[in-house]
Amino acid sequence: MPLSDFLFRPFESLVRPLNMPVEPLPDSGAFAVLFHFMSRFRGILIVVAFLSAIGEAINLTVVWGLSFVVDGIASGTVSDFVGREWPVLAFIGLLIFPIGPILTFIGNAISGQALGVGLPAAILWQGHKAVERQDLSFFHDLFAGQVASRISQVTNAVQSQLSLAFQDIPHFILQFVGSLVLLTVLAWPLAVPVVIWMIANAVLSWRVIPLFSKRSGGVARASSLVVGAMTDIYGNIQMVKQFAAEDSEAGQMRKVIAQSIDSQYQERRVFISANILLVGLNALLFFATFAVGLFGLSRGIVSIGDFVAAVALVQRLAANGRAFQAMGQQIFRTIGILEDAMPVLTTPPTILDAPDAPPLAVKSGEIRFDQVSFAYRNNLTVLDDLSLTIAAGEKVGLVGRSGAGKSTLVALLLRFFDVRGGHILIDGQDIRDVTQASLRSHIGVIAQDVSLLHRSVGDNIRYGRPGAEDAEVERAARLAEADGFISALSDSSGRRGLDAHVGERGVKLSGGQRQRIAIARVMLKNAPILVLDEATSALDSEVEAAIQENLDTLMEGKTVIAIAHRLSTIARMDRLVVMDHGRVIETGTHAELLSRGGLYADLWARQSGGFIGTDEAAE
Repeated sequence: MPLSDFLFRPFESLVRPLNMPVEPLPDSGAFAVLFHFMSRFRGILIVVAFLSAIGEAINLTVVWGLSFVVDGIASGTVSDFVGREWPVLAFIGLLIFPIGPILTFIGNAISGQALGVGLPAAILWQGHKAVERQDLSFFHDLFAGQVASRISQVTNAVQSQLSLAFQDIPHFILQFVGSLVLLTVLAWPLAVPVVIWMIANAVLSWRVIPLFSKRSGGVARASSLVVGAMTDIYGNIQMVKQFAAEDSEAGQMRKVIAQSIDSQYQERRVFISANILLVGLNALLFFATFAVGLFGLSRGIVSIGDFVAAVALVQRLAANGRAFQAMGQQIFRTIGILEDAMPVLTTPPTILDAPDAPPLAVKSGEIRFDQVSFAYRNNLTVLDDLSLTIAAGEKVGLVGRSGAGKSTLVALLLRFFDVRGGHILIDGQDIRDVTQASLRSHIGVIAQDVSLLHRSVGDNIRYGRPGAEDAEVERAARLAEADGFISALSDSSGRRGLDAHVGERGVKLSGGQRQRIAIARVMLKNAPILVLDEATSALDSEVEAAIQENLDTLMEGKTVIAIAHRLSTIARMDRLVVMDHGRVIETGTHAELLSRGGLYADLWARQSGGFIGTDEAAE
């Protein structure tokens, strides 16, 4: 075993942040969230505080030993003093080495390895799980980069500052109290300047730290806005270049960065002002200690050893006083950052599984929308008392102008949102009464806007069924007519074929290639309910025709909901459902609807190149 493993592994194994149970975080403030995580590390915090206190007790003992040695030597010969006091000197020597370094190593290893890594990792993991549970409306209100930035800022702040503070706070408290007691025991006049200095420091901290916390919160908010804006631009860089909008976006970024700079200026003003005042207080402490010490020496009430010890203590107090105030500022900077992240960490999700919700059991695949009503947050009604039953194994096409509610109906089926009224049932089970994971595992979706992860092609296809074998992935790619272009893929790292990475959101692939991977993914999933939302819109006619036969095979025995503006792609469905203004206004086969001369017939007649006119707001 390597020496580093032998020394550090026991401390690193004290905590397992990724194995901690995920619990809702308190929403009563940043301190409550911080104490929530601290409670998970209560035992380690106590040990760290105890070791820190022992370390400072050793330091104070060494300072007392300095006074003891100076006065002992001054009162006689060195040999007489050593011969008489060697047990005390040996004890002080053992404290200096090896006891002190050993305790320091143990304390630093626990604080740095267990607490310094474990606490930030716990916050990062719990924060990720909290965000992951959120429903889609949560992400509609925030930049994705802004969400990630807030969690990252909290993690970095805790890792770099707060975990060390838990080791330093007991150390500082014992040093201040112990120094005051020691000076009082040695010669009480020497303690007077320290008492005044401590009171002045307390007043300064009381005035400065809340202001610093407020300014730090502003810095955190501005920083997350910068990251969010950058992510928004970089994520849409093709559109930015397409519209030659680089200068315009640079102007927007200039404004956001300028706000961030101004917030940092405001924070630094507080920090520098407090630092100047503290330097002045430290200078006054030195001056007062020397003055009192020299006066005491002249009157015989302070010994040379006491004076030397007092100077050493004051020097340590002044240095650690600045460190203590800096630590306080860093703690409250972290609190400010945590306050900014509170909406991300503590906002409760609105789409929840019912307590003890069972998994969805799909026997046949019947879907029933029973008097469903829905409106988004702007209260604009999208679905109005809609009722629709789709029989098991039936293939239904949804038709209507943009804004009719087709995609919203699918989003409600997937329970991305909850209905405002009515029920959605699958095989008689209300989807709100079963787990979301089981609901979505029984529905395969091929959408027009294909989402791919920046991973390998194989991983993206395997997303449909994570445990699938390579042969199954290859078969799905072949059925989706994707095997040809996949075999020719390579990336900058030399990975080829199914191992090649596709870039963020699949940016390295064409729209048609992304859609074929999405089709392969759903073919691999082979769910009993299938949703096709403009599933072949990005494909050319030749590829679409080649895939269609395999799609027909995939749809066999499944309940299918298909949405398409190009009516020719869904005209062969068992039944077409025509929607308008959130209601079902017509149902029937293609021929039946044409013969009625209603909205469907009008849309069919008005199509140009197979597309419906989009004269209304998009969904």
